[in-house]
Amino acid sequence: MSQMSGVSHELGDSPQVDAVLDAAAACYLRYGVAKTTAVDIAKAAGMSRATLYRRYGSHEAIFLAVLTRESMAMARDAEQHLATIDDPAERMVEGMVFAIGEIGRRPVHAAVFTTDSAGWAASQALRLSALRQLGEAGIRPLLASAEAGAAGSIDALAIDDLVDWMLRILISYASVPGPADLEPCDIRRQLTSLFLPALGGFLSEP
Repeated sequence: MSQMSGVSHELGDSPQVDAVLDAAAACYLRYGVAKTTAVDIAKAAGMSRATLYRRYGSHEAIFLAVLTRESMAMARDAEQHLATIDDPAERMVEGMVFAIGEIGRRPVHAAVFTTDSAGWAASQALRLSALRQLGEAGIRPLLASAEAGAAGSIDALAIDDLVDWMLRILISYASVPGPADLEPCDIRRQLTSLFLPALGGFLSEP
């Protein structure tokens, strides 16, 4: 894969775009992310590589669009999973446990983050603004309001840092399960005892 110089190319939504993303996802499952080429994607989509680049941008842009689409679907499922949980701390932990499990269960996410492509994929994912926006949308309602508490408002940089940290935690749990292959209860215990205390007064009172 060539080095990505920045993803400013917006693929948009259309049946044609969905077909290309479906073709790319199928290639990732068949060949692996690291071994998939633009030629593979173009062939699966029924077009030339030149047409693929002209209409849809680089292979990296297509990869990030696939990851965004799959992650948005996961976020919708997470909202349903967490619908009955009101406590902010519990909701945050359960959301992370759910996401870690889903990364391994969903074929495209598993191909991206639990194989030998994990390092490259993680570096791309952490630069993806759509994932950060999804993360912020999920945690902002759980954070203390700007008017509450003596700490005052939580600035944008603090939120960005928190989202970045959470993404790194999720990816590391998914891609490096550890020698004991931690069970959800183990991950939940670690997040509750180590991650939540580090948030300090960020979480709103239930």
